[in-house]
Amino acid sequence: MTLHYSSRALIQIADQVLLVKRVGDSLSFLPGGHVDFAEVAAATVVREIFEETGLEARIGALIGVAENDWVEGDQHQTEIALIFRATLAGRTEALPVVSREPHLEFFWARLSELESYALHPVALRGILRAGTTQFEGFVASDLDA
Repeated sequence: MTLHYSSRALIQIADQVLLVKRVGDSLSFLPGGHVDFAEVAAATVVREIFEETGLEARIGALIGVAENDWVEGDQHQTEIALIFRATLAGRTEALPVVSREPHLEFFWARLSELESYALHPVALRGILRAGTTQFEGFVASDLDA
């Protein structure tokens, strides 16, 4: 088993959230990535979004934790991700976000259509659809209880 410690951003403009997926994959997730050794989790989101898009992320409050698991090849993978509210500097509209990394693509998804984008962890879909303005301290988990 591999354990991933990640930091991700909930970037919402109107009724749309920014998602990312690997090119050719059907699963999507919130932007962000792995927290480096001795790196502050909020700084991870800023670094990852800049590396992947060239855009400046402004990080807000820590709003929750998402747990996810999957199998990659023959290896079981588990991710624990801190989710921060964030904005993109200078962006007030859901304009296209171009990836600097050829294996990733970014896109805006309407909250009402998260199933069609296969957002993971699955538990996050209902939380986001319920309305994101009051989030504080949620746990979205796809792990068996």
